[in-house]
Amino acid sequence: MNSEKVYAMSFSKIYPLLAAKVQKKGRTLEELDSLIGWLTGYRAEEIRDAVSRSVTYGDFFRNAPEPNPDREKITGVVCGVRVEDVEEPLMREIRYLDKLVDDLAKGKPVEKILPGKAKDMWKCPKCGRTFRHRNQDHYCGEAPATIGEYIGRQPEEVQSLLRMVNGTVRKALPDAVEKISWSMPTYWNKRNLIQFAAFKKHIGLYPGPEAVEAFADRLQGYKTSKGAIQLPYDKPMPLELIREIAKWCEETRRQKNE
Repeated sequence: MNSEKVYAMSFSKIYPLLAAKVQKKGRTLEELDSLIGWLTGYRAEEIRDAVSRSVTYGDFFRNAPEPNPDREKITGVVCGVRVEDVEEPLMREIRYLDKLVDDLAKGKPVEKILPGKAKDMWKCPKCGRTFRHRNQDHYCGEAPATIGEYIGRQPEEVQSLLRMVNGTVRKALPDAVEKISWSMPTYWNKRNLIQFAAFKKHIGLYPGPEAVEAFADRLQGYKTSKGAIQLPYDKPMPLELIREIAKWCEETRRQKNE
């Protein structure tokens, strides 16, 4: 495939393919995210944000916050090409990830896949998985099967806030299906309408870039990206605003399907 076509592909379409490849072999999204994070410097939250914003695959690598200098030690053959022989820099970055994902799907543990200073990565004392950032947000064990299970796994002081957010979204979207997608609570109706997730200092709300733009004036007091909203724990949860955003997502979906 032409390189420019690869760069123009949406990361939101590439990521599920990578996820399916490793999950088919019994590996987890958390392990996949740890590889991506090691390679690029993206945190799990930022990877989810890139998926929700449909950023191009090329821009995902171009805008990597902290490319790991040890990535140049990745060697081997992937897609019939030796990684270290790829001349085009951006394509080489993509092949680095392809090689890491291939090795993960082959059953190699993360700490043995990564070259160089992989031994310096933080290892979770509960599940034993390794991450680039100390105390990085992740799930210990298998991903939760339901939203209730997801909430129950969070710190006790956060659970009540998550229940308020979940109850607000559920009432706003009575016809939507509740499920876990990308390890996050998700409300779905022919497509993902809105998602949320707990982090150390905030709840991440993911209604998509169009919703964030539509409510930009009312979101000025919150940190946002093109597809995500951070709702800090030290502020009251804006439940009415969450309700309106959720209903806006469903109405927009309905209009597009008419």
